[in-house]
Amino acid sequence: MPAEIRAMRDGEQEAFIRSVIVPFLEAGNDDAVAHWAPHLELGRSWLADDRGRVVGNCCVFSRDVTVPGPAGGDCPAVPFAAVSGVGVHPTHRRQGLLRRMMTTMLDDARERGEAFAGLLASESHIYGRFGFGLATSAAAVAIDVRQNAFRHDLHPAPVPIELLEPEEAAKVLPDLHDRLRRRRAGDVSRDDATWSGLIRDLPSYRGGMSARMYAVTDGGFVAYRGKERDSRTGTPGRVEVRDLYAENPEIEAALWRFVLDLDLVDEITAFPRPLDDPIRYRLAEPRGVRTTRIDDFLWIRLLDTPAALTARAYHQPGRLVLDVARLDDRPDPAAGRWVLDAGPDGVSCTQAGPGDATDVRLGLAELGALYLGGVNATTLAAAGRLDEERAGAAAVADRLFATVPGPFSGTGF
Repeated sequence: MPAEIRAMRDGEQEAFIRSVIVPFLEAGNDDAVAHWAPHLELGRSWLADDRGRVVGNCCVFSRDVTVPGPAGGDCPAVPFAAVSGVGVHPTHRRQGLLRRMMTTMLDDARERGEAFAGLLASESHIYGRFGFGLATSAAAVAIDVRQNAFRHDLHPAPVPIELLEPEEAAKVLPDLHDRLRRRRAGDVSRDDATWSGLIRDLPSYRGGMSARMYAVTDGGFVAYRGKERDSRTGTPGRVEVRDLYAENPEIEAALWRFVLDLDLVDEITAFPRPLDDPIRYRLAEPRGVRTTRIDDFLWIRLLDTPAALTARAYHQPGRLVLDVARLDDRPDPAAGRWVLDAGPDGVSCTQAGPGDATDVRLGLAELGALYLGGVNATTLAAAGRLDEERAGAAAVADRLFATVPGPFSGTGF
């Protein structure tokens, strides 16, 4: 008999977490349980049960994510299904469990009225076949502190910065982060469980570095940890920036200046950072900043195309008829032909009629990639993943979906 996909029952939280440990190869200790347990929601966590043995797992966190807002305004936050903890035990691979779990989660999210889902992919080749498109990427950067001088004409104005103890940060940062993340599309909310885990900062998650420190000002904050230079052994000092949020470029520059001026440090590393982070252009020596990698981050899957496309703003006017293909022979409410008519003054998305000639043909994954404005339609067309039925339609899509600044996701889940 095939394994049953069923909802996790109250009291099975530890069994769920112990199951997650198997495919994700996490340390099977109490820290993993402490990390996962506060996040699990009854009714949004599922187990693959093979005659009483748990052989797979998946869950959804009820979160919201910022989507493109009006030019010069805050980005609205829209509820979405944050998919996490998806794994199948090695004894039960290639038996269709992953597809059944994904179908269960997405159907549940659609019934709850969520217009789209998102995830961070452990393996990037898996989720395109379920309609998820790579919507945001993030850069990891390293800065040589010997080359950290700002250009002579770009010195930031002094900003009062205060170091907060963890218990103080727990009171200040949640509201501050929620306000600051609305500067960009793609940033996911942090609930109480997320902040509790960040502030708790278990030693097993520190990678041999210090506890997290919090430097805060009225319009921004930076969270970092470090390891000091040891001149006796030649071990370089390093600071690792996890969060750096600011309400304007001046405060952002001041927070970077604070970090770059820390003593006993040879290198600053930061991840995740936006692809359009201006820090390189602030420095007198741009080569002092190295991009060490660019990672895929938030993947988006539309569940209700009209609801999703009308939830965001558009800075340029345009009209497109989108032919969104199904993934397979099964019906999908997000697929079909849609007329998107949008601009700064409003947006509508309706089902296309016989007289509406298709402009662009694409898949659900490609529409998810376009949704936040982080990927160009012309790029997807060049990659063979989007077909223009009308000359110039991809360029229209570029202008229509574009957002400035670019989308950024700073919170995992």
